[in-house]
Parts: sequence; C-alpha cells; structure tokens
Amino acid sequence: MENPQDILRDLALIYIALAHGTDQHLDDAEMDIIARRLQDVQPGVSQGTVLRAVKDALEAYTQDEASTNVEQAVERLRTDVPQSLRRRIVRDLTEIGKADDKFLYAEAAFIGRLVEAWKVNLTDLVDDAAATWSVLTVIAEEDAWTPVHDLVLIYLTLAHGTDETLSRKEVDAITEKVGEWLRNADTETLRRILHDAMAVYQSQEGRTFDEAVASISTTVPAYQRRAILEDLHYIAGADGVLLVEARVLIERVARAWGLSTDIQDPESPADAEHVE
Repeated sequence: MENPQDILRDLALIYIALAHGTDQHLDDAEMDIIARRLQDVQPGVSQGTVLRAVKDALEAYTQDEASTNVEQAVERLRTDVPQSLRRRIVRDLTEIGKADDKFLYAEAAFIGRLVEAWKVNLTDLVDDAAATWSVLTVIAEEDAWTPVHDLVLIYLTLAHGTDETLSRKEVDAITEKVGEWLRNADTETLRRILHDAMAVYQSQEGRTFDEAVASISTTVPAYQRRAILEDLHYIAGADGVLLVEARVLIERVARAWGLSTDIQDPESPADAEHVE
C-alpha cells in the first residue's frame, strides 16, 4: 500500500501524462486543474505537499523511462486505491483534457486505456461516457452515412470549395486528420469513407455542407468541435497558403458551432517541409 505522498505523486504523473503526452503541450490551465484535483483527493494535505508531488511527478515524467514510470503508476493505483477513487480520477482526467477547450482523440484514447486497465464501469457516468470520440470512431456498415462522413464533407468543402482545386497535399492532410480520429480503422475503411463523402460532395445531392456542419454541432461536444476547427486550419494551410476564402469558411463554421476563431494556426504539412 502506497503512502499518501506516493499516491499524490502517481496521480500527478498520470495527470501530467494526459495533459502533455497527448499534444506535447502543458499549459497553465491544465497545471492549475492538476493541482486542484490533487488537493481535492487529499483535502487535508498542505499546498506544499501537493507542489512537491507535482515536482516529483514532473521529474519522473521527464526521464528517459517516462512511459515505464507512467505504466507503473497506473498499476500501483489499480491495486492501492479503491474503485470509487479510480472512477473519480477518470472524471478528473476528462476535465483536464477539456481544460484547453478541446478534447483530442489521443486524450480520449489515453483515458480509454486507463478505464480498461482499472476495469472502471462508466455506464452511469454520463459526462465521462460522452467525453469520447465514440460518435466518430464507430464504424458503420457500408453505405451508411455517419458523423465521420459529415466531417470529411466539411474538410472537402474547405479544401476544394474555396479555390476549386483539390491538391494531393490537401487530400493527404484530410486523410491524416480522419485517420487521427479513426485510429483503429484499416486503410480500406478510410478509403471507403473518403470515397463516399467525395461522391456526395461532387454530386451535391444527399447531404449539404450546412447539414454536415449542423450535424456535427449536435453529435460532437463543443470541446471536441474546437479540435476539429484546428483541423480545418491545418487542412486549409496544406498548400502553404491560407486563403481569405478559407478563413471566411472556417469563421462560418466556428459561428455555427458557437466557437471563437482565436486559435493559432497549427503547422501545416507545407510549413513542416520548410523547417530546417
């Protein structure tokens, strides 16, 4: 059985692994939530004890064997803390993942692996169950239209509709982003989804851009839609130039989703090619 200080350190290590490991960024909002959640777990401990646990966790996380340290922390907490606390930790991780106003696939996958390792039952935890990409990751049967198709239709409209061309770089960027949401999908499934969405886009029948935007608004939580908004910036810049028309379309989508567009343009594939 771990002592309270060790439990705090292991908790901090897992929280940090989620906050930083999934997007290689750890911001102040995420660190503030980590500190508050540690204090909530053991309300009687001093702030100094919490800060020391965070410091020890950061040291373990920055070592070469960081992944091993995280795995060991997961295993220790599986055996040394009650199920009720493990369920609470899952809730905390979800909130930390949402702290920067987006919830990436990698964050959902990290929490999913933890849930599986700890045998946590989330069927009655509505908020946590909804905080996954299940609406996008479920692969429907052939010929069925899914939220993933809506996502691809939006991507295609952005890439082609703003300049009437669809370059190989834009196709690759779309494929990359869809693949990030569908990590378990095989190449044939991805190809089928892209083909089906392209057919609808070209025919302009069966599904409009506005319908796809509205569908995503109702099926995907706001903090996940913000991640999609970043994808749109990435795809729009795939050719190395972010057109005014593309910005206008992205702003239109953002307004429909109730989001601001004050996000930094992520590095596009074209930008990456020029990094020395």
